[in-house]
Amino acid sequence: MRLLLCLVLLTLCAAPAMAQKCPVPQTLSFRVEKQIRRDTLGFTQGLEMDKGTLLEGTGNLFGDTRINRIDPNTGKVTQLMNAGKRYFGEGVTVLGDRIYQLSWREGRVFVFDRQLRALGQFENPRDGWGLTNDGTRLIASDGSSRLFFLSPQDFKTLGSVRVVRDGRYLDNLNELEYAKGAVWANVFQDWDVVRINPATGCVEAQADLKPLRLRMNSAERKYIDSEFNFVPNGIAHDPATGQFILTGKNWPSLFFGRFVELP
Repeated sequence: MRLLLCLVLLTLCAAPAMAQKCPVPQTLSFRVEKQIRRDTLGFTQGLEMDKGTLLEGTGNLFGDTRINRIDPNTGKVTQLMNAGKRYFGEGVTVLGDRIYQLSWREGRVFVFDRQLRALGQFENPRDGWGLTNDGTRLIASDGSSRLFFLSPQDFKTLGSVRVVRDGRYLDNLNELEYAKGAVWANVFQDWDVVRINPATGCVEAQADLKPLRLRMNSAERKYIDSEFNFVPNGIAHDPATGQFILTGKNWPSLFFGRFVELP
């Protein structure tokens, strides 16, 4: 009996964790209402609309780690901070009077005021990928299927949830945006954007962004196709207009529009 019990326990411990049951995700499309071309490329790792201004965080794979301001009407890019190649910049978000930027593998969270003056750093025990906030907590991804909820005071972990789509955990969650009570996420090396219920981790809706390629000219498409890293990455939401703004790594264009249900 003891041997049988041990074998049962061993089997249970070795069994893979089962994903919770979630509804079938709704299928969305992205309806473009405006397209602008930026005057300087950026390896976009984070995108955030803040009081009518687009803030962009970049990584240094094809340039420097920067925080930029992008004029949403003209596409003019103004560099606000340049860290060179000292670290690889990732997600950016604004909460209250602070701007937060993750680093990828250096285990750092950089904190600035709204004038981009450094206020300090926090430690991040994980890889840094995407970053957003729900008005109270920071929400981060680390390239796995988990979203982490964190204190903006010290980056301590307050909780986490695993993201599930079609009965499987969804890895490679990258750039994040919190809007309308949900977390929107790019999936790295994919053209999907998913809408996640932050309480359950269920992917409630998804949109294929491949139609955005058709809005690029032939030179842009050739450039995007020349490097496997030039994938969609960048989601911002403007509460003043209700629009989402989408872009990708080193994409020449930004697309303004809305996610709509397919008929």
